[in-house]
Formats: sequence, C-alpha cells, structure tokens
Amino acid sequence: MPRNNRNTRKDKPALEELDAELRLDLVRSNLRRSVTKRGVDYVVQNNSGRSAEPDKTWMCPHCSIQIAAGTAHVVAWDEIRGVDTRRHFHTQCFKAFEGPLL
Repeated sequence: MPRNNRNTRKDKPALEELDAELRLDLVRSNLRRSVTKRGVDYVVQNNSGRSAEPDKTWMCPHCSIQIAAGTAHVVAWDEIRGVDTRRHFHTQCFKAFEGPLL
C-alpha cells in the first residue's frame, strides 16, 4: 500500500472561526464614540469604505479633497443637530479639525 504524505494537522482555522474573527474586526472598526471639539460634541465613526458603492465619493470639509469609495475615513456628526449634519473626513483631517460642522 502506498504511503500517504498528506499533512493531517489542521493549520488553517475553521471557516466558522474565520467568519467570527472577520465580523469582530468589522464591529471594532465601526464603533461609534463621542468627541468634543471646541465645546461641541460629535459622534464619530470610522468607516473602512469597503461597503460603499463603487461610484460614490465624498468631499472632505477640512481639506476639500475628494474621498474615493474604498478609502478608509471618518464619519462625524453633531450630537445635538443629528445625522443630518453628517460629514465624511479623511482620518488625519478629522484629527486636525477644530471648527463647527456647517
């Protein structure tokens, strides 16, 4: 009988483990948090850009440069005025942002 040279160890994670890990990573990247800048409270959420429509773009209000679909960025809105004030920022631009959302 021929010898079996196949590796019988399971080096790769099971599909269920991989899915759970990916979902957990997605949840961590999309957690909302509150940030106060110049006395205004903002709700801030990181966005990976992976789920955006391919032809969708946003204009960063801080640097006025377009954010293409698929680009990781930050979404922020005024806690009091609500989601209608939502704006998309480059991650570094939001760190530097100090003014109110118009």
